[in-house]
Amino acid sequence: MDIVSKTINTLRFLSIDQVNQASSGHPGAPMGVAPIAYVLFKKMIKHNPKNPLFFNRDRFILSNGHASALLYSTLFLSGYKYSIDDLKNFRQMNSKTPGHPEINPSMGIEVTTGPLGQGFANGVGMAISEKILSSKFNLDSQIINHYIYAIVGDGDLQEGISSEAASLAGTLKLGKLIYIYDSNNITIDGSNDLAFTENVAQRFKAYGWDVTENIDGNDINVIEASITKAKNNLDQPSLIIANTTIGYGSPNKSGKETAHGEPLGEDETELTRKKLNWEYKPFEIPNEVLEHMSTIKKEGEILENNWNNQISEYKEKHPDLYKELNLLMSNKLPNGWAKELDAIIKENNEPEATRASSGLAINILSESLFNLLGGSADLTTSTNTNINNSGNFSKKSPTGRNIKFGVREHGMGGIINGIAAHGSLIPFGGTFLIFSDYMRGSIRLSALSGLNSIWILTHDSIGLGEDGPTHQPISQLMSLRGIPDLKVFRPADRKETLLSWKATITNRSNPSAMILSRQAVPSLESITKVKLNEKDFLRGAYICYKNSDGTPDITFISTGSEVAPTIEAAKHFATEYKIRVVSMPCWEIFDEQNKEYQEQIISKKSKLIISIEAGIGLGWQKYTRNNDTIISMDTYGKSAKGSEVLDKFGFSTDRIIDKTKKIIKNSIK
Repeated sequence: MDIVSKTINTLRFLSIDQVNQASSGHPGAPMGVAPIAYVLFKKMIKHNPKNPLFFNRDRFILSNGHASALLYSTLFLSGYKYSIDDLKNFRQMNSKTPGHPEINPSMGIEVTTGPLGQGFANGVGMAISEKILSSKFNLDSQIINHYIYAIVGDGDLQEGISSEAASLAGTLKLGKLIYIYDSNNITIDGSNDLAFTENVAQRFKAYGWDVTENIDGNDINVIEASITKAKNNLDQPSLIIANTTIGYGSPNKSGKETAHGEPLGEDETELTRKKLNWEYKPFEIPNEVLEHMSTIKKEGEILENNWNNQISEYKEKHPDLYKELNLLMSNKLPNGWAKELDAIIKENNEPEATRASSGLAINILSESLFNLLGGSADLTTSTNTNINNSGNFSKKSPTGRNIKFGVREHGMGGIINGIAAHGSLIPFGGTFLIFSDYMRGSIRLSALSGLNSIWILTHDSIGLGEDGPTHQPISQLMSLRGIPDLKVFRPADRKETLLSWKATITNRSNPSAMILSRQAVPSLESITKVKLNEKDFLRGAYICYKNSDGTPDITFISTGSEVAPTIEAAKHFATEYKIRVVSMPCWEIFDEQNKEYQEQIISKKSKLIISIEAGIGLGWQKYTRNNDTIISMDTYGKSAKGSEVLDKFGFSTDRIIDKTKKIIKNSIK
């Protein structure tokens, strides 16, 4: 057996052994795709296992993340910081080798995959990042020059997110994007013929991709030649369709769905060893294979050293651009980045929709943050997400910072996460709050992955009016609050919106969701005559109105566009009761505060704690302590003027007064 075949079989059996050891996992895809992984990591991908964070590395995504055992095997043999014990701990608690890849660039895992199609879309975002950076910084040298590779499977291509992302990638002509399709014709339910009979090659050609069809997934030379051809086409993204056999080498499971998601088992593994002439024990690695793969590490060090020399020359020739590039590579913000924003925060303003306030913030910040970029799902004007001093990103204008995603929320979500995961850029994506449901999977993954994705979600309540209940979000806000590690901001006026943006930019390790109004809202300071302290805002909730310094009889808590009418309603009771109104722009930040501050803002000694928010009330109980003091929505809205809808469902000042009177009558004796 030659060294290449022996190395590929090592990858196969390390994957088989991991799944058998865990009694859980997916051996079939790794067995079929091992030759492709070998060619990519040994011959094609620019990377340095000694420094996986090497900035100009090629990015690799295993979009069919159920094949994770193969990725860990390949990274281990390539010299990344995995041990044989890490492979033996596959799918075990706190191991470095979880059941699906979870983002950890320092270990060679670029993005979290598993939900099929997400990795596919992430790669498109990474290719956009590479194109923007290389177009900006490459003058007389290729200082930024890397490809984005992915292995994708049948399931990836069946999910709708891949169609959306692929269509946009073709439109944008992202030539550094190279995907290899593991076409094994099998999913969990059985043959693709049950549900997936389309001509994938024709589909991707229609998207504008360069397609190489029907290559033998076991032919190393053909795989390498196909990838080389794709690398030379910088005018189109490339799809290489490799015909593979799931469970390759297994006498009884090869080509069958039984190879997909269950261990081979001891008996079938032994039969596979015999068929592939494998004489080694579980997790045993031939020394010649280790020696063969050791060159990857040496070549990676040379690659990065050469690039560092390029960087040194670049610094001498282009000191200003180098300064910007160095900031990006170190993920730091430039000095004084918030200076102009702070100046605007101090100004008074007329009533304004918070979506407009957000648009103001974007355009102020874009002047100092050259790495802020984004767009919307065909709702740029409605979501106020245009960067006015920049053009639209395209092949002809590759430094444009406005990305036109088209009517593709699902694809936009995955692409935004890819831009964030690539590093250095700060991406935002906008749509109506109601349509966040279309990209909820991406929002969840941004939180799970700790990405700095920014979700701008406008038209946040029944207050949007005439578009009616199809567009009026009722449950979406609370459902977003249910996602761990997602910071959800619902600001009440311009100042709160600008401060929300400041907090979002500062927090680089969590995604944020901006929940913004269509209708104009007044400045809270114009109502209360009290200046907002930024420090108080940055603690998630603060007292925006009170008529007494003592323990309040009634504490009102509200968010967003309901805060102003809540303050006006609270004033109605100020002659009879000690009143406090709390604006709570971010639950998550408030919940992180110490108990002393939380009690200071929402006192347990208050006789009544009433929440007011134009959405479902589920969740407010942790602050109000009961269900009877929650003013919320429990039905869908209506199509009418926004002010009329708000009044009908109880969120105008008069209706809040009426509901509060009933609560007082039933509660305060």
